[in-house]
Amino acid sequence: MYRKITFVGLLLAFAVMAAGALARLQQTALLFDFITAQSAHFQAAIGLTAIAALLLILSWWQRHCHLPAMMGALLLSALMASQIALGIGLLKTPGQHLYQLGHLMTGMAVLWSIYWLHLRTAPGLTRLHKTNGPLWFSRFSIGLLLLQIVLGALVGIYQAGAACPDFPACNGQWLPDADYTGVINILRADGGDISIETLVALNWLHRAVALVCFVLFNGLMLVATAVKYPTAIRKAGLWLSFLLFVQVGLGIIGFKFAMPEWINIAHTLFAALLMLPLIAIGFYSRFGQPETDVVVSRPQPKPAIEIPSPIPTPIPAPIPAPTPKPEAKAVVTETTDIYVEPAPESLYLRLKSQLGRTRAGLGGILSTLQIGQKAVNKDLLEELEDGLLMADVGIDVTTKIINNLNQSLERHQLNDAAALRSALQTELLNIITPCNKPLVIPKKDGPFVILVVGVNGVGKTTTIGKLAKRLQAQGHSVMLAAGDTFRAAAVEQLQTWGERNNIQVVAQHTGADSASVIFDGIQSAQAKGIDVLIADTAGRLHTKDNLMEELKKVKRIMGKLDETAPHEVLLVLDAGTGQNALSQAKQFNEAVALTGLALTKLDGTAKGGVIFALAKQCGIPIRFIGVGEGIDDLQDFNAEAFVNALFIND
Repeated sequence: MYRKITFVGLLLAFAVMAAGALARLQQTALLFDFITAQSAHFQAAIGLTAIAALLLILSWWQRHCHLPAMMGALLLSALMASQIALGIGLLKTPGQHLYQLGHLMTGMAVLWSIYWLHLRTAPGLTRLHKTNGPLWFSRFSIGLLLLQIVLGALVGIYQAGAACPDFPACNGQWLPDADYTGVINILRADGGDISIETLVALNWLHRAVALVCFVLFNGLMLVATAVKYPTAIRKAGLWLSFLLFVQVGLGIIGFKFAMPEWINIAHTLFAALLMLPLIAIGFYSRFGQPETDVVVSRPQPKPAIEIPSPIPTPIPAPIPAPTPKPEAKAVVTETTDIYVEPAPESLYLRLKSQLGRTRAGLGGILSTLQIGQKAVNKDLLEELEDGLLMADVGIDVTTKIINNLNQSLERHQLNDAAALRSALQTELLNIITPCNKPLVIPKKDGPFVILVVGVNGVGKTTTIGKLAKRLQAQGHSVMLAAGDTFRAAAVEQLQTWGERNNIQVVAQHTGADSASVIFDGIQSAQAKGIDVLIADTAGRLHTKDNLMEELKKVKRIMGKLDETAPHEVLLVLDAGTGQNALSQAKQFNEAVALTGLALTKLDGTAKGGVIFALAKQCGIPIRFIGVGEGIDDLQDFNAEAFVNALFIND
């Protein structure tokens, strides 16, 4: 309701501006005659005042964004009061150019503030922890556009257009001789005291700033429409391009035809509208959907646990019918069909047993930190530092941990090895907890699309197969898209996973266009009402720009069928690559804006400490970890269980 009122206010503010621009350009002799109860300007102004008052009242009961709604409504009311006061002053002293400029600018500010209020009160939006857009670029553009609007208003107020009748040069000169310093004091002078040199300077400055705006806004448009930014920013970039094209066209037409009234009005209004996409780009760079906004309760796994008892009776009968081959295949299908996610206790026991090498990768220092074995001193902390570095925790993270432990040691808070173990465990848990955000599939009309990316050999296809089975066990219908058309047998490998799990796989021949395969997959999933589509991609080196551009193309084409797709961009990393995994995460994140990580092969590496470097430096949610080859060994990442498993004595 509140946003609907702001939208009505937006339309009324634009109507008031249009009527006011018409009044100024018609140069009504008696402005009191124009402001009558029957005039459109007066009626729109009354309606806008009522809307501002209503928004101020309703903001007290606005639950979502209560404080921003209050502040925005108060600002809007202050702007409305200022515009009314300036309008009254303009009626009493029509020749006051400062009043004219202030009245025009406050009218535009009312429009812009209502638009900001409309954006800010959108449901589900929160302030992002990290800027996700060209924020400072848009802010600088807003400041420059404000300057250009002020210059344009002064050109209209002082009729400076006639001072430079030709275009694009001014009086035959690209840099005309003019009184540029006189522009600064132009508002203090009466209309008759303005020299022709000052008017020439004013006109030329308006043109020069317009050229800078044109170049700058085109640059902002190119940056804002990059695929790595949210859809809202990209749409604002496209609107900016369209409005800029119209505004430049109106300006050129106006100069060619001596600025007819309708051109002047349109030029003024589009200047105000041009500010809206700039505001939107800056806004959506700071605000967006929270990362946890897709949290929907998962289907209960308990009913699935009760399935095994009746299975021997119903399943054997239908299975042999479609397959003339042996009963062995039917047995395989039975076992996969009754897969249920293990209980948390068994997952934790498996995690403890499978992380032995990662524990060993900490240089054995964790096993030595037992009560009574070593005194806690600087030498022991140096040994611990070496162990962390050898486990590929990374220099930055290790330095932070050791500095904190040193401070605790100096404050005599580490009296024995047990206290040191507890402090280290807390430090590691604090680093990794912000990334403890398991993937949860929301209930939605179309398919939830997961795009899986990564370099060669990290286990993408295997991870997809295990993930598909997990989602199936949770009650979701799943489809796979074999987008890895480059690697030999990659399509066949994914089809094998599909047959094993009774999941349909959309595939083409090896060497086909990956984007085309995934496009077909989304279409098929939409038509069949599939809950989740998992799209595989070819492994690619993160250092190859052409391959990363191809990945951007895949993501861009997915957005043509569903502008919100992909809903999850999952990077699969081999934990055994150590610090190289950090480089991969950064490069892929810049290219396709990652939303989750899956770390595989943690059971077979002593470099599993890189997970802490990833959490600290990238901040990307860690969705899954792979701690073995079994289907149960792809687990939802649990920060507390992971860290606890590292501190278990073998």
